[in-house]
Amino acid sequence: MRLRFPMRAGIILASVALRPALALPTMIRLGYTNCAACHIAPQGGGLLNSYGRRIDEAQSWRARESELQTGGRMTQDVRSVTQQQLSTSTGKPLLGVIRSRLIYRNSTELGHGFRVSTMLAVENESAPRPALKYDPSINPRALYHSDAVTFRGYLMSAMVSYRPVKNLEVSGGRDQLPSGVNIADLSAFVRARNRLGYYDTPVQAKLFLWGNRYQVVPYAFRPSGTEAAGAGESGAGTMAEFDVLGKGRTVVGANVLQGRARIERRSLFGPYVRLGFGKWGILAEHDITDRTYLVGAAQRFRQNASFAQLFWATREWLVLSLIGERLKVGHPYPEELVAGKVEVAARLSSEFTVTAGARLQRNELNGQVGPSFSLQLAMKPVLKRIW
Repeated sequence: MRLRFPMRAGIILASVALRPALALPTMIRLGYTNCAACHIAPQGGGLLNSYGRRIDEAQSWRARESELQTGGRMTQDVRSVTQQQLSTSTGKPLLGVIRSRLIYRNSTELGHGFRVSTMLAVENESAPRPALKYDPSINPRALYHSDAVTFRGYLMSAMVSYRPVKNLEVSGGRDQLPSGVNIADLSAFVRARNRLGYYDTPVQAKLFLWGNRYQVVPYAFRPSGTEAAGAGESGAGTMAEFDVLGKGRTVVGANVLQGRARIERRSLFGPYVRLGFGKWGILAEHDITDRTYLVGAAQRFRQNASFAQLFWATREWLVLSLIGERLKVGHPYPEELVAGKVEVAARLSSEFTVTAGARLQRNELNGQVGPSFSLQLAMKPVLKRIW
């Protein structure tokens, strides 16, 4: 059967897929202003603390009392990910890619407020962010290669952290940079075009300071050594947010960053909001990035990336979302994309989540339209152990 659409079309079928291990910003509807309440690391992502594991379990369809042990110095798990992707263009045959990923996560308390955390992954197919002339993407290194298969490995995170008091933490190592809305979809414009892809883990030092109504995160970073030649970026930034009404459900903030690589400079200002009203809420971010491409004659241009999500939790385990995105890049690299998405996520248990979505993207410069459909089954830890 041949699929006919106005321009380009795509179908994505995920047999056992897993989104990146990031905090859920939709928790704002329940009064969680940041990630520190449920995650071991205050930036979110990685492993949950004992409280977060109980919340995770309580929000699923088959909610029950958590059977996990608590306490101990080491928390670790292994996650297995397999994703099948099929895509097609009008009049052309289907193209298929099977991507499998194995992720190991570990967090070890050393005592006296010190903690070491690590996330490692091995996969057979990489998923880099878009490769642009002024900002090349990162590809993980091959661990094993043959005519039939190639396995690639990468370090998702490796951090040493010190928490002298409950609401202050200092961390250093390799990790993704802080993000305002912190959405899980790394293909969204606000992440894919701002060096927040799967493999963007620069060396950095950052400080987390938070209270009942605020969070401040100053950070500095330098290249990890995995970037393309000349694309390794050094710089600094600050993310700050405030709960306007003091109920834990009306957070406004901004992320400001200055970075410089041998081939490029960039300056980012990203205001964002996270709003929650019981069963529904709004997530929105608008990133304004001024870039200067330094190869040859310096070329300055601006990039605007917008994201907005309206979500509704019909049940604690069932969330419906309407998502809109926009990307505009100025001359000499003009680009203008708009996209809309409908998504349904059902947490059947603390281990399994089913997500279905339909996305429509339009290129405003040439009129091309690309619809896509997705079905995902997310499998959480296949191995859980606490020492």
